[in-house]
Amino acid sequence: MKIGIIGLPQSGKTTIFNALTESQAKTGDYSGIKDPNRAVVKVPDQRLDVLAEMFNPERLVPAEVEYIDVAGLTRGASDDKKSEAAYIAAIRQVDELLQVVRSFESETVFHPDGSVDPKRDIQTVNTELILADLVLADKSAGKLEHQVKVAKTDETVRHFEILKKCKEALEEERFIADLEFSEEELKFLAGFGLLTQKPMLYLLNMGEGEIKKPKYNREDFPALLRPSRSSLVPICGELEMEISQLEVADRPLFMEDYGLEKSATEEVIQESYSLLGLISFFTYAGPEVRAWTVKEGTSAVKAAGQIHSDMERGFIKAEVIPFQTLKELGSIQKAKEKGALELHGKDYPIKDGDVVMFRFNV
Repeated sequence: MKIGIIGLPQSGKTTIFNALTESQAKTGDYSGIKDPNRAVVKVPDQRLDVLAEMFNPERLVPAEVEYIDVAGLTRGASDDKKSEAAYIAAIRQVDELLQVVRSFESETVFHPDGSVDPKRDIQTVNTELILADLVLADKSAGKLEHQVKVAKTDETVRHFEILKKCKEALEEERFIADLEFSEEELKFLAGFGLLTQKPMLYLLNMGEGEIKKPKYNREDFPALLRPSRSSLVPICGELEMEISQLEVADRPLFMEDYGLEKSATEEVIQESYSLLGLISFFTYAGPEVRAWTVKEGTSAVKAAGQIHSDMERGFIKAEVIPFQTLKELGSIQKAKEKGALELHGKDYPIKDGDVVMFRFNV
């Protein structure tokens, strides 16, 4: 899973990036031509720790999330083709956008618009996303329109109509994610990486004084949160970055002092999984226990293909036990004795927490 971090300059994007990834990227670099910050994070999952104690594997492999922190978006950036190449293009193929929205006040970190106004900032960023997609859709539709005129085929006509539909929606300031498309149409659009087609997680970046007494609540923003597949999480980026730089053993006490139940990393990943409709399943094979991420409803045979194409091609059965059942029984051996392991065919929908052994032959 790849997540692109976006927002206005001085919104605290890179601070959030550091908090989520335990990185130490330079903050305060607002140049639109800087290279994106990138980092891969192991997905925290206590179930994996339980399985590690049970199987005692040589390798324990969590799922991973890659974060890409691009330079701050500014008004009119979508009209600048160099800016598109510099940082918009870097997030075209991410799975989700994480928009950092500034709520904190600061006498030393000035807001580019002169005042802190989260609602205005959300509108500014979303407008830039729409305009960036409109430039791309207009250019691509123009090429297809020319092809339709000189060498008309059923496929080029269909593709032109899809892009025309997108262009008209964007001109009406609508997000592509809120339009209806067939599976075939979605496959065609996937190659464009339209920003307004992606789920959006809004991170309201609060000041430390807002943690216990927030200035804004989730209810203040629903009319602005777009597309319909979106969510909002309030966090204090500066504090979360401090926590991420502490020794792991020292973090719980520090978090308790501020009334924080989860780290930013854990909360953001959970929200991201929910927005994207993702679940985790686990495999145990020889010396390795591993977590895998798939879309909810993924069939057993397709889940096997996530591991290796040979497993999908030669799929026979999936031996499955829910994590909670395995935890209560204490071992695979006990599960076998109790008859708790179930054999499923290729169409079985993998469920969150399933512990799976795939049987295959190639």
